[in-house]
Amino acid sequence: MRSNGRRAPALALLLAFGTLSLACGTTGGGSGASLTPTPTGVTEFHASVFNACTVDVTLLVGVDQASGRKVLLFKQSRDTVTGTGEAIWLLDEREQPIAMIQPVQGNQRLQVTSDCTGIVRAP
Repeated sequence: MRSNGRRAPALALLLAFGTLSLACGTTGGGSGASLTPTPTGVTEFHASVFNACTVDVTLLVGVDQASGRKVLLFKQSRDTVTGTGEAIWLLDEREQPIAMIQPVQGNQRLQVTSDCTGIVRAP
């Protein structure tokens, strides 16, 4: 397959700004091994997170998957998460990371997907 040379820079740009952050995918076995955040210059964020899933979910807000604070987000509800240069992981029922998103500077809206497997930026 021949590449037109435009895809790689666009993908790099998406990855750099965190819009493509494995938010909709799961990792093999739910290990979360590939859900590693990249360093950001975020000094403060406020994220309004809506849970479109039909069950309660747990989020982990921290600098890595091994530490941080857990936030219980009830089904079909919204809550605000604040932080600094931290990432937000969606945990499965065994509290293993299955998705991750890196907030951007300032205010934003995020959403846990209705199939309960991802966390994405809301319009």
